Amino acid sequence: MLIRLLSSLLIMYLVTACSDDPLPSIPSSDADGAVLYTNGNIHTQDPAQPRAQAILTEGGRIIYVGTNDGAEGLVKANTQRIDLQQKFVMPGIIDAHTHPGMVAVLYSDPDEDLTNRSIPVGADRAETLAWLQAYADDNPFEPFISLGSWDVAAFQPSGPRKESLDEIFGIRPVMLFDNSGHSVWVNSSLLWLLDIDDQTADVSEDISFFVRDENGEPTGWVKEFALFPHLDDLMVPGAEALQANLQAHLTYMSSKGVTALWDAGNFHMDHAIYNALARLDRTVGLPLRYEGSYHVWAPQQIDSAVQKLKALRALYAGPRLKFNTIKIHYDGVAEIATAGMLDDYVTEPGNRGGFLFTAERLKEFILEANLEGIDLHLHAVGDGATREALDAVEMARNNLGKPLEIEFTLSHLETVSSSDIPRFKSLDVHANFTPHWFNGYAFGSAGKINIGEERASRSQVVRHFVQAGANVTLSSDVVSGEEAGRANPFIGMEMSITRREYGSDATAPIFSAPDAVLNMEEAITAYTAAGARQLGQEQNLGSIQSGKFADFIVLDQNPFEIESNAINTLQPTLVVVGGVPQ
Repeated sequence: MLIRLLSSLLIMYLVTACSDDPLPSIPSSDADGAVLYTNGNIHTQDPAQPRAQAILTEGGRIIYVGTNDGAEGLVKANTQRIDLQQKFVMPGIIDAHTHPGMVAVLYSDPDEDLTNRSIPVGADRAETLAWLQAYADDNPFEPFISLGSWDVAAFQPSGPRKESLDEIFGIRPVMLFDNSGHSVWVNSSLLWLLDIDDQTADVSEDISFFVRDENGEPTGWVKEFALFPHLDDLMVPGAEALQANLQAHLTYMSSKGVTALWDAGNFHMDHAIYNALARLDRTVGLPLRYEGSYHVWAPQQIDSAVQKLKALRALYAGPRLKFNTIKIHYDGVAEIATAGMLDDYVTEPGNRGGFLFTAERLKEFILEANLEGIDLHLHAVGDGATREALDAVEMARNNLGKPLEIEFTLSHLETVSSSDIPRFKSLDVHANFTPHWFNGYAFGSAGKINIGEERASRSQVVRHFVQAGANVTLSSDVVSGEEAGRANPFIGMEMSITRREYGSDATAPIFSAPDAVLNMEEAITAYTAAGARQLGQEQNLGSIQSGKFADFIVLDQNPFEIESNAINTLQPTLVVVGGVPQ
């Protein structure tokens, strides 16, 4: 007990609790004065008026869009004028699924060299163990080892073992993140420190669990979120550091043209993260519109999810921080064989992954959320999870005798049966994708190995959804400081068009189905008007139209006139949110 107590005190010394001081009062965040923007190449995303020259804003909203001459008749004596000099103007970008809070928790200095803390990409089992031994030898006094990321494919199918880490690091607690972001490898000391043994309950049987040996003892491979109930806020930095990390990341996103985002969840760290965001919102101001969520990742959470979201709203909502959506982690991922599939995993006959709960329970919750006016957004990687979720929506609609009155989104959609794709339009379900994964190797080769060549060849076929009439949205889904730069939406825009790693030339291989590429118009729509529809904010966001929020960006180049592998270099010269330059 003494060593455990000392270890706990050491970890608590490394992480400071977040402040419980009262939140400051709420200031106004939108501009009141009138501003006229003229001589622009304005791409409005309004089907009735696709192009315009001028925008007039006042009180944080757009009051006119049209020609230069038409705007002049509305100008007041004190109206500020800005000449756009024929620059390309488009609605503000909406990142419809991302994790700023997780980036802030796992933040790293962009200028810091992390190569000495990162297991080499593609290292096999022997190379990984050799690298870890060298790290242990070079850092003998580091008290807690947290590194990334080991390749799941190198340890398939049974996974890594705690004994390997015990031999290398001794009694020092170790937690190593994998390259899918959905499992960790820990040693005996960490399990002991957190009081985890053969009697410890799993979060869910098929998704979040401790891999166990024949005696029921945890092997050291922990899938999905089984460790989270034991961590409390141990991963969360101090209040000031967390707030600074959030501000830095949101400022970066704003500088890349993001004017609104949807937070895809913070697991058990909601209060620490939203407290920091609320403080920013009420003091210096958030540089973009922020849609928060309550995150359901354990089955029992569903019973109180509506009340939890309302509590977050009551505590933290402010000028730009809102709470309208519940996120459900409905299945896992293919890399660790937890995604819900229609057929067995190639590497694990008899295993089809799983779902957080049944379609019948999901249907009941959809009806509850619909009654409360709360939107739902589900993580759905496997074709089985997608079908179960669509079935639940269909059952809910049949029960109501009419369409849902809330927005319902399925995200990731890595493997979807072709027969289910048309159901997105018929059931009014939004389809959200993460295009910076469209290089085909974002999470290594483990997923492809687990599901086999055929299913892998039809991964994330985004254009098929567009052709079927679905409302398709794009997003970054970044979760760590190490990948924070990929929150740049122009990286996602480029990769949705090329399905290659950004900046690659035409000789680079195309990821999976070549007919899954988008064109520029479709990519812009997915990041603007479609994103607004997903958020239930079509009346306020997503296009440059009179009456909507004055949220738009001015680019240094015309995206329709540059090479596709240079789209990632596009840079906003002006970002306006609520009529206020950011």
